[in-house]
Amino acid sequence: MDVMCSFPPENLNEYVPLNKQVLNMTTFNSIYSFMKDGHYRPQNCTAVQKVAIVVPYRDRQKQLQVFLNNVIPRIHQQQLEFVIYVIEQKSGLPFNRGILANIGFKEAMSDMEFDCIVVHDVDVLPEDDRNFYICSDNPIHMAVKVEQFGYRLLYDKLTGGITTFSKEQFEQINGFSNQFFGWGGEDDDLYRRIKFHKYELLRPFEDFGNCGSVSHVPAEKSNDR
Repeated sequence: MDVMCSFPPENLNEYVPLNKQVLNMTTFNSIYSFMKDGHYRPQNCTAVQKVAIVVPYRDRQKQLQVFLNNVIPRIHQQQLEFVIYVIEQKSGLPFNRGILANIGFKEAMSDMEFDCIVVHDVDVLPEDDRNFYICSDNPIHMAVKVEQFGYRLLYDKLTGGITTFSKEQFEQINGFSNQFFGWGGEDDDLYRRIKFHKYELLRPFEDFGNCGSVSHVPAEKSNDR
């Protein structure tokens, strides 16, 4: 297949409010039958990028179902080849988003040569398919204006929610720190890693960067930063 998919693709849905319905698995599998073992490849053209979506996860089954029911159709509409990796931490220690992201990167790259890695919180979901799941010559922050923060950027160094990296970028910054157990801190450390390696954090789709929030019980905060 030599024809490249057009990018940006035509006929995007643009802004669509989140669908917070929790589907049963029979309905879900029927709607998304085009996903084969969590993998989608456009049928009539070659995608401009192969994207791995890495989702650090624990104990949020309903949020995960809402996540899949919103993220899959948006990436599908963008005509990207993509695979979703849900990296689950067992019960016990406080949640460690960074180490799960690192594991997801290693697992993804052992499967195939991805152009782009997207580290994606399960409870932050784009509302506009013009917010593209792609990588560039610098890391990209997609979750610019998040509902739970009043649809505004909290501070310029914010990297949390949804961030994209090329394979080379993620390897050069050495991924996330493994040291942050509990909510918070790992994303600010990530920003320092990005800057230390002379990258800029881009927000090229800021105008379309509204992201809805899926409510959940707050995670235990990290007291040791």
